Amino acid sequence: MSFSDLQLPRSLAPAMASLLVCVAGLGCVVHPVDPEPQPAVAEKESGGGNAERFAHAPDRKPGESNRDPWWETFRDRNLDKLIEDALVGSPDLRAVGERIEQANARLVQAGSTLFPQVDGAGEFQRRWDVDGRRSDDSSIGLIYDWEIDAWGRIRSGQAARRREAEAAVDDWLAARLLLSSAVSEAWFELREQRGQLDLASEQIEVNQTLLDLTRLRFGQGQSSVVDVYQAQEQLESIQSLVPDIESRIEELNLVLDTLMGKMPGSTKPRHADGELNSPPSWPETGVPSDLLAERPDLRAQRARIIAVDHEVGEAIAERLPRFSIGGSLAAGGTPSIERLVGDAVVSAVGPVFDAGNRKAEVERRRSRVQEEIDIFTSLYLEAVRDVEVALVREDRLHERIQRQEAQLTTARKLLRESKNRYVLGATDYLPVLDAVTKVQELERDLLTSYRERLSARVSLHRALGGPMPIPPSTTLASQP
Repeated sequence: MSFSDLQLPRSLAPAMASLLVCVAGLGCVVHPVDPEPQPAVAEKESGGGNAERFAHAPDRKPGESNRDPWWETFRDRNLDKLIEDALVGSPDLRAVGERIEQANARLVQAGSTLFPQVDGAGEFQRRWDVDGRRSDDSSIGLIYDWEIDAWGRIRSGQAARRREAEAAVDDWLAARLLLSSAVSEAWFELREQRGQLDLASEQIEVNQTLLDLTRLRFGQGQSSVVDVYQAQEQLESIQSLVPDIESRIEELNLVLDTLMGKMPGSTKPRHADGELNSPPSWPETGVPSDLLAERPDLRAQRARIIAVDHEVGEAIAERLPRFSIGGSLAAGGTPSIERLVGDAVVSAVGPVFDAGNRKAEVERRRSRVQEEIDIFTSLYLEAVRDVEVALVREDRLHERIQRQEAQLTTARKLLRESKNRYVLGATDYLPVLDAVTKVQELERDLLTSYRERLSARVSLHRALGGPMPIPPSTTLASQP
């Protein structure tokens, strides 16, 4: 006997008909969801005071794999290696990455209830009567239950979990962006401090030469002891800078160790020699609305809005009847088709009285949607502000550097003339002291400005969202 010969009882016919009716209702949508919610703010594509720079960028998709990571624009192999190590070794980043796995698991759980839930069951029973005769009874079969998603409750929950999983991926990308920014800023400051240390050595050598000159002139009776003390004090003031610079270098090495997930102090001091070059050309900033697609934190918040909106549909469906079909299929004794027994039950359960509980839940979730939109709006405004601030800051730093370089050129001329007059005996040491102090101060300030300009570019990339490509291995859980 085959399964095709199995005859179901006539009483199951109404159940099957009811099932078909329920399945026919699968297309019901109780709550439409906006697929692209927008911030609740009037958009101005002018880009504010930096319209000439906040210009249109070419069309592109967020996280395109053919776009190089933002830090590669600096053409610094040491920086590339540091960031690559940090992205692999950071425990904070791995912790955020585990949330993707958790979100994927919740997504699979949410989608599983769209399908019949089938459990296996078996039973064995042995009995003895008063005469000592033994009888055995056994059965084996399946128990099934299937909720028909007539109003989209399960599908709404599944869609919400999918958006939450997408938000988890973007949260991870945002964490990668912040980590790479932190490594970059620490590296550039380390390079600055190494430059300050080298500069201090050069200035100490210059001041030692001037001190030797004043002592020589004092010995010849051509200058006073005041000149010697002034030159010595200038030398000692530069020497006193060295311990703080060395301390900061050690501190920055420890910071980089921590960012890369290594035991602080376990690595050798990093070589950070070389000049602080000018940043590359301006990145494409696009218009303010481009940030909605480029910044991972904004993409994550948009996904959360959509997730909560789907939960509104889930709550509305909770107020409507649920339809399900369940039953069992079992065989007693020696399992065979002839012994197969089945039953099916179609049920409908709906709320009658709950004192407004389900309605209040719908209103609560609607309020949450608006709350998330307000958060989205605030994040968007902050993102536009961050870009504007970074643009203004780098622009003003460029202007400041130009003026500092011009001022340093003039100060060096003044120092040269002051030294010549001092050697000729036309003046005392005070003009030389003032000139050398100004030159050395400008040299240190200019080096700091070079580093601040690079940090401003890091801030701009962070404000723009990178670019921060999505690694190919980062995927959401697949659904049948």
